[in-house]
Amino acid sequence: MHAEIIAVGTELTSGVKLDSNSQWLSLELAEIGIPVVAHTTVSDDLDAMVGAIRTAAERSDVVLITGGLGPTLDDLTRDALAGFLGKPLAMHEPSLEHVKQMFSRRNRPMPERNVVQAMFPEGSEPLPNPRGTAPGVWVVVPRPTRLSPCRIAAMPGIPSEMKVMFRQQVLRRLDGGDRVIRRARINCFGAGESQIE
Repeated sequence: MHAEIIAVGTELTSGVKLDSNSQWLSLELAEIGIPVVAHTTVSDDLDAMVGAIRTAAERSDVVLITGGLGPTLDDLTRDALAGFLGKPLAMHEPSLEHVKQMFSRRNRPMPERNVVQAMFPEGSEPLPNPRGTAPGVWVVVPRPTRLSPCRIAAMPGIPSEMKVMFRQQVLRRLDGGDRVIRRARINCFGAGESQIE
């Protein structure tokens, strides 16, 4: 079993922000013996996102997506998942209630645009977000060319929300690998890498 991570956001592809989520997720997956074979960073472009998800799902058993679940027009992850699955988006009332309650607890009116955060591709499962208004998405996709399905989790791009969701919602849904991946760091000074190798 191996995994891929897709980081979504034009702020990442333009270099305005650094993708620290992929690094963190790779380390977390290593702890349970799942190696990561690729990191992909894709802009807020629907066709590019659908293509990235399709490619990752064909070659990896687990695909973790971060970002693009907010309420703004450039938050397209749910649409990209729906496009990849060939399914329409459907309203999930408990998620809508959660979004409304988040605004209510903060004594703020909820913009109508936030309703989109309670829309999920048909057949997927919402992942609760205790820290924000963006629920995640979980879907298991059968693959005709493989014995095992691909498991896809889309999580918020905000690290504090993503980390809690991964640990509380995603991690328990993943089978660990058959070995533990151990890592060590060796600092070397005064020699070239070919000599050290």
